Amino acid sequence: MGRKPGKPPINRENAVRKPTTRVISPTFVAAFADGEITRMTTFQSGKTLNLGRGVRLARAAYESRTKQAPPPIVEAHYERDGEVLESYEREQLDVVP
Repeated sequence: MGRKPGKPPINRENAVRKPTTRVISPTFVAAFADGEITRMTTFQSGKTLNLGRGVRLARAAYESRTKQAPPPIVEAHYERDGEVLESYEREQLDVVP
């Protein structure tokens, strides 16, 4: 390995770094009927929070950890930096396929 012929080496001291903006995805926190709690960072492709995506990821995480079918989710919420963005009750969670 090496650099390509005719190409000057990169001078890292003078390299200009592009500023990056980090968007921190919200965390979906779900409490299951058996007391198990899952916390999943959930990518959102817009400004609105996607309840269905959070529920599906929480159920998949439960199955992965316990090797059992998940019981109903009794309550859940989205949070970012410790601040609750939106809360959901069991009635809202039961209708998610």
